[in-house]
Amino acid sequence: MQELSMLSRSHSHYNPNPQNPAFDTVLVPQGMEYKTVRQGMGKNKSKVNIIPIPVGIKPLTNFLEQWQQCPDFLNKLPQGLILMGLGGSLSKKYSVGDVILYKKCGLMDDSQESKGQCNHFLTERLFQLLGNSTFMGTGITSDHVICSAQEKLLLGKKYQADVVDMEGYALWNWSQKLGIPVAMIRVISDNCEQDLPNLTKAFREDGSLQPLILARQMLKNPSNSIHLIRSSLTSLRVLKEVANKISQYE
Repeated sequence: MQELSMLSRSHSHYNPNPQNPAFDTVLVPQGMEYKTVRQGMGKNKSKVNIIPIPVGIKPLTNFLEQWQQCPDFLNKLPQGLILMGLGGSLSKKYSVGDVILYKKCGLMDDSQESKGQCNHFLTERLFQLLGNSTFMGTGITSDHVICSAQEKLLLGKKYQADVVDMEGYALWNWSQKLGIPVAMIRVISDNCEQDLPNLTKAFREDGSLQPLILARQMLKNPSNSIHLIRSSLTSLRVLKEVANKISQYE
């Protein structure tokens, strides 16, 4: 608690500039999403710290708690964080390849009150940077992969959310304790009417992917798997374009 208090005080003087809100760190789920963002950043990736993160609420929370104890983190807290990656649509308004900037992010639980606002200044600046094809929406974070199209539609209505992910709320909750501004960008990788193969078992407890189990689960449902592969390739191309635009942020 003493360390957390020290971190909070050390960042308490952060005063975002509405004309030029700052960020210096990009967090991306490990694997293809991380590789894609690094490719998109190109030669400008040296301007920001791009960090691969584990998938899932608990694995990410553990990762963040370990990160905040690292000497580099303690010596210089991030000015601002951007979480980038893929997400599932919970609304018929959004389809594969659409880019969603979160206004707020919630937790998929029974209270429906666990929603936090992303940093307004940083989010607005990114919206201007990414252009008119970007949408503003609400994200919800799940502790497992949402596979059923029916469940996606029900969750969208229940939580008044547009996108589901597996990391957003964990990052928001942690960043608020330290007073670090955060913005979140998701590219839709599967629409709300698209059933997915059940991939929950393919993730280890630490949030890493088990390739053999992933392949086995996908072979159980080849039609949905082929659809997912195609939509993922589309969304990764868009994610790369988004990363390239963000790399030009001044």
